[in-house]
Amino acid sequence: AAWLASRAAILPPNRLAASRADIRRRFPVAFECDDRWAAGLGAQPDVDDDGEWRVELAPAQTAVRLFTSGSTGTPRMIPKSVGNLLDEARTLRAGFDWPAAPVAATVPAQHLYGLTFSLLLPWVLGVPWVDATPLYPQDIADLVAASGAGTLISVPVQYRALLQERPGFGHLHCVSAAAVLDADTARRWRRQQGRDILEIYGSTETGVVGHRRQLEDSAWHAFDPVDLSVSGDGLLQVDSPFVSDAWNGSFCSADRVELLDARRFRLFGRADSIVKIGGKRVSLAAIEHTLAACEGVTDAAVLAVANDGLVRDKVIWAAIAVEDRARFPLAALRRRLRSELDGIEVPKRLLLLDRLPRTASGKLPREALERLFRDPEQARV
Repeated sequence: AAWLASRAAILPPNRLAASRADIRRRFPVAFECDDRWAAGLGAQPDVDDDGEWRVELAPAQTAVRLFTSGSTGTPRMIPKSVGNLLDEARTLRAGFDWPAAPVAATVPAQHLYGLTFSLLLPWVLGVPWVDATPLYPQDIADLVAASGAGTLISVPVQYRALLQERPGFGHLHCVSAAAVLDADTARRWRRQQGRDILEIYGSTETGVVGHRRQLEDSAWHAFDPVDLSVSGDGLLQVDSPFVSDAWNGSFCSADRVELLDARRFRLFGRADSIVKIGGKRVSLAAIEHTLAACEGVTDAAVLAVANDGLVRDKVIWAAIAVEDRARFPLAALRRRLRSELDGIEVPKRLLLLDRLPRTASGKLPREALERLFRDPEQARV
C-alpha cells in the first residue's frame, strides 16, 4: 500500500520503544503499523471479487528504509529502491530450483534477509509464505509440518539447534545466511537430512552477493548481475543492481576476500575480526569456528579485550552456548583448544550459557556480548 502511494516503508531495527521514537524524530512518519493495527486485520470483511490486478511501480522509487543489524555498532539506516528489491528477488528465482510449496522462515522481515527471502521471493515465485517466525526447534518443526512448507529460511544457530531435534527435513530446500555456516553443522546436516544447506552471502548495503553449498565447493559463487573486485586493502568491492542507490550501485564491504576468478571468491571474515595480540595477527572468526566445532557447543562468540600484561596487550574472552551446562565436558574443551589454538588465542575467560543473546535475524551485537561479561550472574569458568 505504501509503494502504491509512492511512500517508503520504514522498518525499525527492533521492537524497542526508543528505536521507534528515534525514527519519529528523524522522519515525518504518516502512519504506524503496530500490533494494535495488525490485530484488526483479521476483522476486515472478505473480498469476494476474483481475478488479477497489475501493480506498476517505478524502479527508482524508494521502497523501504532498513537498518543494519548493529552487530558492530549502532544500526545504520539503508534506503532500498523498488528496483533493488525486485531485481534481487527475480535473480534468486532464476538461480535455483525452488519447490512449488510455501516458504517458512525463522527470521523477521524487518531486516533485508527476511524481507527478501520470506516475502519478496515467495511473491515472485507465486507461492505462499507462512505468517509466523518460530524460534525454538520443535516449533520450527511443527510449523514446517503443519504448513507443508517446501523451503526453510533460517540462520546457522537455528540449524545447529535443529540437529538436536532430528526433524524429517530431507524434503526441504534449506537456506542459511546472516553468518557463515560452520563446516561441522554442514556435514552433520547432510549426514542427518540427506541434502545440503544453501548458504547466501550478502549485506543490507549490497543485497545478495554470492552463494555456495560448501561441501560441494568451499568457494562462494557470485550471482549473475554482481561484479566483484578487491580494494587495495583486500576488501570486497561489490558492483550490483542490488546495492543501495545511496552508493550509486557500488559498495566496498568490510569483508576480506580472495578472488579465485571473476565469479568465485573465498571469504576470510570482516577486517575488524582480525586483531593484533602481542604483535601477532589473530582471527576472532577462526577462534569462534574452533569453539563451535567442539562437542556439546551449539554457539560461540569471542571478544578481544584490552589487557595490562607486558607481552599480551589483549586477551580473548569467549561465550559459548552448550547443550547441558551441568554435564558439559569443560576439561576436554580446554584440552582441544590448547591443541588447536596458539597460546594467545586460547580464551582467558569463558562463559557457559544456555544460549547467546542473538537477535531474531541471528546477529549478536557487540554490546550484548559485552553485557554478558559484566553480568555477575553469568557462570564464568
